[in-house]
Amino acid sequence: MVGEAVNGRWLSGLLPVSRKSVSDSKEVIGILAFEVAGLMSKVVSLWHSLSSREIMITKEWIVKSVGVKMLVSDDEDFLMELALSEILNNFESLAWSVARLSKRCKDPVYHGYEHFLLNPVQNYVQWSGWEYAWKKMERKVKKMDRFVGAMSLLSQELEVLAEREQTFRRMKTNRQLHGVKLLEFHKRVMWQRQQVKTLRDMSPWNRSHDYVVRLLARSLFTILERIILVFGNSPIPIENQENESLSPSVNHLTRRHSFSSLKHSSKIDSRGFSSQRFESKQGFVEEKTKSKRKKKKQQVLHSESKQFKNFGPFIGCTSVGNNSPVAQTCMPSNVKNIQKIVDKKSLTCRRRIYFKLYMKDRLKAGESTLGYAALALHYANVIVLIEKMVSAAHLIDHETRDDLYDMLPSTIRSGLRGKLKWYGKSTRASVDETSLAMEWSLVLSHILEWLAPLAHNMIKWHSERNFEREQSACKANILLVQTLYFADQAKAEAAMVELLVGLHYVCRINRKARMRKNEYNK
Repeated sequence: MVGEAVNGRWLSGLLPVSRKSVSDSKEVIGILAFEVAGLMSKVVSLWHSLSSREIMITKEWIVKSVGVKMLVSDDEDFLMELALSEILNNFESLAWSVARLSKRCKDPVYHGYEHFLLNPVQNYVQWSGWEYAWKKMERKVKKMDRFVGAMSLLSQELEVLAEREQTFRRMKTNRQLHGVKLLEFHKRVMWQRQQVKTLRDMSPWNRSHDYVVRLLARSLFTILERIILVFGNSPIPIENQENESLSPSVNHLTRRHSFSSLKHSSKIDSRGFSSQRFESKQGFVEEKTKSKRKKKKQQVLHSESKQFKNFGPFIGCTSVGNNSPVAQTCMPSNVKNIQKIVDKKSLTCRRRIYFKLYMKDRLKAGESTLGYAALALHYANVIVLIEKMVSAAHLIDHETRDDLYDMLPSTIRSGLRGKLKWYGKSTRASVDETSLAMEWSLVLSHILEWLAPLAHNMIKWHSERNFEREQSACKANILLVQTLYFADQAKAEAAMVELLVGLHYVCRINRKARMRKNEYNK
């Protein structure tokens, strides 16, 4: 009893009651706090995945991956476009969840959040300025982390409270039980209820819908700004700017709308944001004096308003004066130089991201890929099984071989039979089986070196997005471009056939060697 009281005081000191809990008279999130905690966890994960370190690690992995080059594409710009598409998919999924919550808000301004998602190109102006400054976003991320931790503890404490209340009800029906024990257990129940109340005050449970939606919506707008800064450095070619419309008929992006300028015209600073200054061979070009800049602002604004009069989200922003509140609203919170906003490249990059967010089939796999054939996960499991069998070829029995063969589709089976016949005719009988086994072992290790990582990533990607874990978190550390999803089906099956042929010869030669050894021992 004393120990529990000490633990209660220690936990209360560790988790102080929040001063921002709303009163009982206001409508609170309540049981929806568990869903809100899952959304916050995904927002935090998406924010961290867009850090400069994570983006550079992802890009380096994609560029250096032999499997991606052989099975997907060797076009770095196209691969990064696929990565951007999946990130935007994750963003859109979170945004629609927040939009559903926004319908419960009392403030009618949040009810229009859904209109932004329906057409971000046209409806961005009214939401400009909602993003946090980068430092403030970091504080909000820590706050959401605390909310998620509090909800995790609350879930555990609620289970304990339910068990204790059930036990207490049973004890009250037992007339033979001494009253002192009943009173002592009643104190435990009351102490547990106080712990639950404390955690509810610390969690989103006692927050209003307006508070939660405002926090999530502003965080998502900040994430969108970060996506634009990290990925939006490649402008749409000038010859296509005037021809592209803002109509819903736009449903694709070509490969040339990609990341060529990311490698040449920008730098990534320590916070993960692209600098808008142009770099020359001698270094950064120095800015001109303030007096000259002031004289040129209106000229730049006037010229840009003519060239970009068809920009949906910037209608009116580029044609007003410098001190106009509309121009200030259209300016991201971390950008102070108005020349960067009206710069053609900056506007085109932002427009490209909005177009890509507007498209609903941005991550559609081609007809020749494993993702289109719904075979990516199955082939990943086959490749992982082959990898395990290669690592312990001497332990393979007939049952394991039959299980592997049953997993193969008809296309691989027919290809395997044809390859075995061809190798059987071309292999000379005089070839030393020991050297042949060593050669096939080297071939197997070489293929698995670049193919197995894609298979492992495919399994990990799928396991992190199953139904149970999808409700709690969405880790974006692995993208589909790093898996077998976009792999060419014919090339992937050819590589798997080579693996199976090599495994066949290695197992057969090892089996013959064991038989000879057993006969010699006899």
